[in-house]
Amino acid sequence: DLDYANRANTQATTAPIGAPVRWNNPQSGNSGVVTPVRDGTDTATGAYCREFQQTVTIGGKTEQAYGTACRQPDGTWKVIGS
Repeated sequence: DLDYANRANTQATTAPIGAPVRWNNPQSGNSGVVTPVRDGTDTATGAYCREFQQTVTIGGKTEQAYGTACRQPDGTWKVIGS
């Protein structure tokens, strides 16, 4: 599941705002969706950041999360708030 979710999270960093990025693990039946909802610049660091919503369904139970990730100088992304 983690590999599928990580790929969706990576795709969400460049997906259009509001465009859901879905993942599904056919082996476990678990699934999720990551949607970028807003982007901008962190005023303290100047980093490009994106806010996202995420819904994950595992074992028939659905959970939602909301957070912000910012692009680091080396090009990776770091979750800075949730």
